[in-house]
Amino acid sequence: MLEKHLRQLVEDLKLEQLASPDENKLFSLRLSGLEVFLKPLDPGIYFYAKVAPFLPEYRKEGMLTLLMKANFLGQGTGGGSLGLTEDESFLTLSLGLPYDMNYKEFKESLEDFVNFLDYWKVKVTSKQG
Repeated sequence: MLEKHLRQLVEDLKLEQLASPDENKLFSLRLSGLEVFLKPLDPGIYFYAKVAPFLPEYRKEGMLTLLMKANFLGQGTGGGSLGLTEDESFLTLSLGLPYDMNYKEFKESLEDFVNFLDYWKVKVTSKQG
């Protein structure tokens, strides 16, 4: 399902050719200068992206409090989760949609995810700078 939806999206938006998934079954997609990784679930889809470098020397406590508030009930993330990479060098945004969806639902969900990604990229960059 995911690959079919991605091929349709690439065609609709006239994006570069869709690359094959990597060894972890992750597809990579560039939208508006942002890189989003997508993985099929059974059923559903998982979206993942690096938001921005996490610079702990810039008000770490305040930043983490802001992120926890955003994660509360998914209010500031559209149901997704803000987190950190394993080495705590990047802030990440992820969203699991554990159900089958048609192309329209997929496209709208991806659009919402990219909008939240863009919002957090600007917000975190301005807070850390």
